[in-house]
Amino acid sequence: MELLTGRVTAIAQHHRRATGVVVAEGMIEGDAVVIAMGPWSILAALSLPLPAVFGLKGHSIVFDTGNAVPGEALFIEYRKPAGAALSPEIFPRADGTTYVCAISSETPLPIDPAQVAPDPGAIERLEAICASLSPVLSPTKSLARQACYRPITADGLPLIRRVPGVAGAYVATGPSVWGILNALATGEAMAELIVDGVAHNVDLQPFDPSRLPPVEPEAISEAAANLHRDRQKRRHPVGSNNNPAGSRDGIDDSGWALGLSMRDRTFARMLISRDSPRS
Repeated sequence: MELLTGRVTAIAQHHRRATGVVVAEGMIEGDAVVIAMGPWSILAALSLPLPAVFGLKGHSIVFDTGNAVPGEALFIEYRKPAGAALSPEIFPRADGTTYVCAISSETPLPIDPAQVAPDPGAIERLEAICASLSPVLSPTKSLARQACYRPITADGLPLIRRVPGVAGAYVATGPSVWGILNALATGEAMAELIVDGVAHNVDLQPFDPSRLPPVEPEAISEAAANLHRDRQKRRHPVGSNNNPAGSRDGIDDSGWALGLSMRDRTFARMLISRDSPRS
């Protein structure tokens, strides 16, 4: 077995069969192509007939708690002084750390995973919640402050099966918050499906991607681009000189696709950000 690294730009196909992936150096051939990139699986829809996969952002902190926390996970209903309700989750780990997550947002998914970062103020809010729950979750004990995107689909069920209409192409993504829990069963089912043609221990019918319509990235990106141009005209009328250099025509990411549905807006804004500078 050889591990190859590279940036995949397309799924190579021949007569409606996936034959490999296209990278900068050429094509890496393969008998099967599995799309399993979490919310970034949406990019495969540029090559394959796949339903949309959206990213819902979440924030988390990892604490050094040693043996001070018992091994049970906690699912908490928490109400802030102002009345807002949150549902923090607390997961003690065997290595003496405790993972706490909460505070979701619809911040657009960046094209580059390295650009994922916590929303301003989100970690501070989560730290305040943790400190109010227990002194062992003090900010002084935090080891990591981070954010991630959970992959979700339009109906909340994952996509785990063959890609419709393209032989040799498979998808395994969209589990929302249950990805780690279901990872082993998903991997086993996909291996059986690829090697034996059928999953023996898991019924994958409910997760068939054909249950949902494939996305039309051209239509969505065109609609978002039109909205972007309209907003640009409103913010920077003809003759004005208020476009800061490097700000993509002076339009920030927030509200670029204002007017689309929540999920379409996230997807469209992500597509627009494809040309944004990368770190």
